[in-house]
Order: sequence, then C-alpha cells, then structure tokens
Amino acid sequence: MKKWMILIVMCFIVSFSFITRIEADEYQNYQEIVFDEEGHKLLKNYTKDDYNSYYSNFAKKYFMGWRILTVTRNETVEFLSETKLKIYNNGYSTIKHNITLTTKEETKFQASVTGELDLKVSGNVKKFKGGLDANIKGTIQYTKSTSASESYEFVIIVDPGTYVTIVTRGTGEISNGVAKHYLFWVQTKKGGWETFVVTTEYFEIIKERL
Repeated sequence: MKKWMILIVMCFIVSFSFITRIEADEYQNYQEIVFDEEGHKLLKNYTKDDYNSYYSNFAKKYFMGWRILTVTRNETVEFLSETKLKIYNNGYSTIKHNITLTTKEETKFQASVTGELDLKVSGNVKKFKGGLDANIKGTIQYTKSTSASESYEFVIIVDPGTYVTIVTRGTGEISNGVAKHYLFWVQTKKGGWETFVVTTEYFEIIKERL
C-alpha cells in the first residue's frame, strides 16, 4: 500500500502529523515515554524499595497459583520512538529530497518482565509464561493485534538555513505490577511484569532554523 504526500515547509517551526500503523519498536528503547497522569513509572524504573513495598501487599503464604498486584492499570502514555532522519540545508538555495518510509507488519502488544518471571515469544507475539498471561489479562484490558505493512513517499523541500527532522511519535497504554507464584504454600517465583499497547503511531515532521 502506498500513499503520496508532498510537504513544502516554509515556517520557522512546523509540525505535521498523520496517524497510521507503523512498526512498533521495542518500547524499552524508545527515546521518550511520558505518562499523561503523574505518579506512574515504567517497570524498568522500579526501585528495590518499590518491589519490597508491592510484595508486602501479598499474604505470607498461598496454597497454589499466581497472585497479581497491578500498580499501573491501562494508563495512557505519549512516546517518541525514534528519529528517522535529519536533513540539513547549510547553503543558499532550496533543496529537495525524495524520501520513502516503509513500515513492517508488527504486533502492537509488547511486554517485559523482571526477576524470575518469563516471556514466551511466538513469531511477533509475546506472552507471559507459566499461566501468568491469563491471570494478567484478567486484571487489565489489552489486545494482541497486528498492523499491516505500508509505504509512504515524501517530497520534502528544505529552505536555506533550516533543517527538517522526521520522528515517529504516538500514544499507547501501559500496565504494570508484580506477581508471585506458589506451589503448596511455597513461593516459587516472583518478579515484575509490564504490558505496552500502541494505540496510535505517526510520523512527525518538524522544521527548525540552524
């Protein structure tokens, strides 16, 4: 699928966006993820004190199975996943660039774990191992959809003394927390879990002066 767009950037700072389905890079490597509401954090930012505090919510012993604590539930985030390219014009004449950006078919659901928890990867789909996936899905809302591959072609005109940056931005939902597993009153596993679901993703084109 191809879509043609011609962009002539003339202002001091211009931001142009269109929503599409594009490849969801591993969110742990995104350049920026910001929660809409304060008071939430990513799993990778959990501290030792955080884990101790969250684990203290569980009773000392359980007979069998998983116990889940959801700390962040379906919270909206905005992200900047990557900088696609930058085009500089240090000269005195306008320059023109033809650019093609192609996306890949990719799942919009991502997950990560810490401690003794594990993930199972099948193709582009990740799930929590050991029956944890069903337990987590019972406490939060998410789907494991995939996106189609698309190509976008741009004609970008860059004025003298300016540069254009193309980045990928979007919105998503993050849920995270901790879990423990018991077998005959003995704790067998514990750790943190997190899900990230992309809801919208788009290219953003920004022009600034050098």
